Amino acid sequence: MTRTPDRSALPSRDDARGPSVSRRLRWGVLAGVGFVIVPLVYAVAVLTPFGQRLEDSALGGVRETDLFGSDTALNVISVPVILLLVVVIAAVAFARRRLAVGLAAGLVVLASAGTSTLLKRIAVRPEIAQSTTPNSFPSGHATIALAALFAVLMVTPRRFRPVVLLIGAAYAVFVANQTVVYGWHRVSDIVGACAIALFWLGIVRAFGPAVDRGARGDRDGRRGPRRVVTAVLLVSVGVVLAVGVTALVVALASGYGSGSYDHDALLVAGRMASSAAVLVVVTVVWLADGMHHAAATTDTKGVPAPA
Repeated sequence: MTRTPDRSALPSRDDARGPSVSRRLRWGVLAGVGFVIVPLVYAVAVLTPFGQRLEDSALGGVRETDLFGSDTALNVISVPVILLLVVVIAAVAFARRRLAVGLAAGLVVLASAGTSTLLKRIAVRPEIAQSTTPNSFPSGHATIALAALFAVLMVTPRRFRPVVLLIGAAYAVFVANQTVVYGWHRVSDIVGACAIALFWLGIVRAFGPAVDRGARGDRDGRRGPRRVVTAVLLVSVGVVLAVGVTALVVALASGYGSGSYDHDALLVAGRMASSAAVLVVVTVVWLADGMHHAAATTDTKGVPAPA
């Protein structure tokens, strides 16, 4: 006896369309946020005397004997390395039969790097606060470090993303810290870099191919690592912000009435602000990617995959 399948149990056309609409909206909003942050930070921190004086005061604490004794992490980021990274991303995507995703991930890296380079040329820094440090908005190193992390995550199977994200986030924070410690960049340069990487990731994820399609390699794996990563990111953001605010209060208190602020404390505050910018963007991307919860993906036949 042949039984008629229960069509009510099958997803409707509207239900099938829902996740796509949600994905486009979610990532489109993040792209919009990145698009707004870039000119906003530039206008406040670069085009005003107060913004320039505040950021330049932190540079007064820069010394050659500061925390990092090597710029190896910064020297890793170069044009040949960027091109090699794009090739590796495409190769991994091709091996997973996700070439379209690999090309989209490569676009995130190249477009972010190109936008950062272009803005350095057109976003001039007016000399309105007697600054001796040339224009550096935004940070190309921080842009590429974040864009590379986001691109690698796109081609990485979901069950491996927790480890990849923690390693990549640590490197991006390290790069942001080094650029500030060495006096290469100000906090606004790092914030602008984060916004650029977020903008292009949002554009590609909203209008490009779906990164996860429910195939075997897209299954979540164990819930524990995902929850650990979420906790680590949230705690890290809280700790970094607390240290940064404390350093800023100490710096301002030291100069109360005299106007001579503690530049070392301001440098710590600047480093923490730069680290917080990176960590906040990484956390937002992690949550937007849906990796923080235990919702099961489905396989290509629509059967829920085990978490």
